[in-house]
Amino acid sequence: MELLSYFRDAAHYSLATFNPTTSHIRDVIMHMIFTRDTVSRRALFYALLAFSSLHRSGLHRDTMLLKVAALKALSASAKEAAQGAAEAAQHVAACMILCAFEILLPSESSGEWLWYIRGAMEIVERAQLGDRIDFTGSDMLLDWVYYHHSLSRFTLYHWRHKNIALEDADTTLSSANRIAQCSPLAAGKMKSQYQSPPHTVLNILSEACEVLLDPNDPKSQESEYQDRLRALRRKVDNLPPLSTSTPTLGDLSDDMEITAQLYQVAMRIYLARVSHDPLGASEDLDALIDSTFSGPVQACYCRHFFPLLIISCEARTDEQRAAILNLIDRTEKSGYTRPMKTFRGQVQSFWTQQDLYADEDLIPTYLNLMKAAISSNRALPSYA
Repeated sequence: MELLSYFRDAAHYSLATFNPTTSHIRDVIMHMIFTRDTVSRRALFYALLAFSSLHRSGLHRDTMLLKVAALKALSASAKEAAQGAAEAAQHVAACMILCAFEILLPSESSGEWLWYIRGAMEIVERAQLGDRIDFTGSDMLLDWVYYHHSLSRFTLYHWRHKNIALEDADTTLSSANRIAQCSPLAAGKMKSQYQSPPHTVLNILSEACEVLLDPNDPKSQESEYQDRLRALRRKVDNLPPLSTSTPTLGDLSDDMEITAQLYQVAMRIYLARVSHDPLGASEDLDALIDSTFSGPVQACYCRHFFPLLIISCEARTDEQRAAILNLIDRTEKSGYTRPMKTFRGQVQSFWTQQDLYADEDLIPTYLNLMKAAISSNRALPSYA
């Protein structure tokens, strides 16, 4: 079928995965498509066709019909997903493709990508997929889910419109009886199958979202809280070195080490910033930021929205901000990511808030600036 070929040849590049080489998860999905026919396989099949149609032609009637078919099959496959690892994996993959669909073209009321992640997480835990290795590509599929789940926690921590985002998503899904078995996991956490530095960074981010307190909370001044933040910073600082080279545009842009390096830099900046009230920077942090702007920002593109956001928010001068906008343009033109208009607006919102208070004695905290930027658009953003 034409849309299957399009997914194989082009659309898969827009899947947000930690591994820059999306062909790996593409191959896992394509293998699932051509296994024995089940309701879960049909859900994945129609979800993949809907995603490919959206990627190729935009949102139109045929695209929506394919999505509705995927949702109907997904709802019917919930019982089947509890029967075996293969069926559960197909159900999880269908949820993740529909998550990718929503991320590719979010609407003003869209928080549905979050619910698909939660649906995938619930099936993973219910079927105990983390303890089973009897289906092809299990590690890649689980890491894909874990990656999105970790970054969704970052979004929700900074999202000021929590009641609006969650209620809209809940109403949209339940009113159509689309995913009856995909209830949210309030505090679910899936451990990555690997303990390598790239995945450890995601574990640290998840832990940070559990630990962080509002700077106005009296508990944020307690020694126990400060000790936990210092422990998180030490975890990032003690990660094994990933690469001594500077990322450049070209072959290295698709290297896992470069991706992990950008995440490691972003986590160092983020944890240092949220640990201070008001905003401050040590000499080591300043040096790290300067080297990032003189190296990766000038030379590469970054298809991962979380490190790009954190690094972008460090731009202070006109030259640095111009370099960030050029980086966003390069990333968007690379063809490996979704449209970045909303993301660009969030970065500029952070800069605007920062400039408004530049000459004031009362400086807003980093967390408040980040919450204002992330919440500047009504659509719940994904930073995967």
